[in-house]
Amino acid sequence: MRQTCQQHGRTCAWTEGRETVNESNRCAVYARYSSEKQNPLTIEQQIRKCREYAGRHNLRVLDEHTYADEAISGATDDRSNLRRLLAVARQKPRQFDVILVDDTSRLSRRLADSLNIHEELQFIGIRVIFVAQGIDTSSEQAELLVATHGIVDSLYLKDLAKRTFRGVEQRALDGLHTGGRVFGYRGVPIESATQRDSHGRPVIEGVRLAVDENQAATVRRIFERYAAGDSLKRIAINLNNEGVLSPQPQKGRISRSWCPSSVRHILHNERYRGVVIWGKTFKLRSQETGKRIYRRKPQNEWCRTAVPAQRIVSDELWNAVQQRMQFVNELYALEARRPGILRARAASSPYLFSGLLKCSLCGASITIVSGCSRKQQDVRYGCSMHYNRGRGACSNTLLIGRKVLEEQLLAGLQEKVLDPDVISYTLDTFEQELLLTVNHRGNESDLMRRRVVAIQKQIRNCTDAIADGKRYPSLMEKLSELEQELADTKVKIASCEPREVRLRLKGARRFAEARLKVLQLVLNREPRIARAEMAKHVQKITLTPEGRTYIASGTWDVLGAENHGWCRGPESNWLRPPFQGGALPMSYPGTVNQLKDLRASACSAKFDVTVL
Repeated sequence: MRQTCQQHGRTCAWTEGRETVNESNRCAVYARYSSEKQNPLTIEQQIRKCREYAGRHNLRVLDEHTYADEAISGATDDRSNLRRLLAVARQKPRQFDVILVDDTSRLSRRLADSLNIHEELQFIGIRVIFVAQGIDTSSEQAELLVATHGIVDSLYLKDLAKRTFRGVEQRALDGLHTGGRVFGYRGVPIESATQRDSHGRPVIEGVRLAVDENQAATVRRIFERYAAGDSLKRIAINLNNEGVLSPQPQKGRISRSWCPSSVRHILHNERYRGVVIWGKTFKLRSQETGKRIYRRKPQNEWCRTAVPAQRIVSDELWNAVQQRMQFVNELYALEARRPGILRARAASSPYLFSGLLKCSLCGASITIVSGCSRKQQDVRYGCSMHYNRGRGACSNTLLIGRKVLEEQLLAGLQEKVLDPDVISYTLDTFEQELLLTVNHRGNESDLMRRRVVAIQKQIRNCTDAIADGKRYPSLMEKLSELEQELADTKVKIASCEPREVRLRLKGARRFAEARLKVLQLVLNREPRIARAEMAKHVQKITLTPEGRTYIASGTWDVLGAENHGWCRGPESNWLRPPFQGGALPMSYPGTVNQLKDLRASACSAKFDVTVL
């Protein structure tokens, strides 16, 4: 007896009330598990459950249409075998009529993906049966049930992420390791005193990092060499040449060796100074690719924990490295990708004046434009604009040998600006100009003294109100602000006194003399170190062609800028190194630009050197 099934709209054979198998009962099976840490046997278990369901309901599972995605999250539909299943479902003639899935979460844990797949297969005319929940998409309630279970599955993912985050966060706060390899340390498992596993061994409750002295010696050496002036590239090359063991490479990389990025990573890692930072990033899944991407959190959301036992370098060495990295970043503009004082590739150049030389005719860099030959045994400097774009862009055709330029220019600098008498004369001029400026700005000192009187009167009013029992929070906060302003204003007034100025300038003189000795020493060392030290004193050296010679000119900053851009706001502490953090006199906002110009003019020495 044959009868048309009203529910599914197809012809079925009925025998004693039971539906028998025909071509409309062909089934495909889809299975999935999420993580490599899960048991791969779950795929077999899901397929077995689907086969058992098919046997009970007279459905025929096609072995060639069994699809499984292993160790892939259900939060994305970018799964190879799911894509294959949907592609086959779209084919004509139809290869199967039903898709069996053990659970809605196996198809997707994202509500939007679940509904999209449901709608597409419904349009094609293929049923999906979720075995565990008993949902058949051919029923009228299917869409509601799929949406309900899809919401539950997506909420499970979010709840799981929160619980995982809290667990790992607690480990970080307890000083335990949260995962990943860290060069310089070894993992020490923490065994439970009471719990045992199935083999009778103590349960591992966590892992604590301990300093590996062999690797720690390499870490200290990297910090010391960078602080001494070596570049990241030079440090990496030397470590590789000496066969020093490098960090274990990432998964998928074969070579194990040092590179500039691995050296930079070590120099930025605060764990080496005993501070563990966790939670700097969070993961998001891209709507386009389905892949997880990392986004950086604000610093106030980072989890910082002091772990003194993991300290490898001292605070002094750490601070020295960070100061040099800041200087290098501003010098070569590595982070902001903007023009720096030197070009970024000049950082590793073997030539002493790379990045400092400029053409006076067009403003372009003077670079190495000619190599060695049989007749010419040395490389030669020339205008890069003329070399790359021709005489129409710049008419400077003069070339000069590297050794000739470096020897004569360095000798001229040592004679005209690196002489103790020149330094002393420049600082004497600066002192005279500064004292003259302080005397001429006496009106601002009077304004600040009147401000002190006004502040003291306001403080008395506040204390009288408090004595009368008016201890309002806003009143206490106002009193604290007034006391702080009074202290700051008194410091500014004291710094305006000529005697205080002379004391501070003595410190500047000692600083300049010490820097001169350091510079005279490093000029005979590796060019990379000497060039970085010179860049603290001179931003550019302009070469003007005159016949067959160059006239090198520029301005030498006697005190040297640890940071280019000495003025950092209204406090104008633009001589921070010699004054050890104290602001210069007359740091009132109105004097900032004047003092900046004064330092640039009176505390600098101009030079002209003829290079034959």
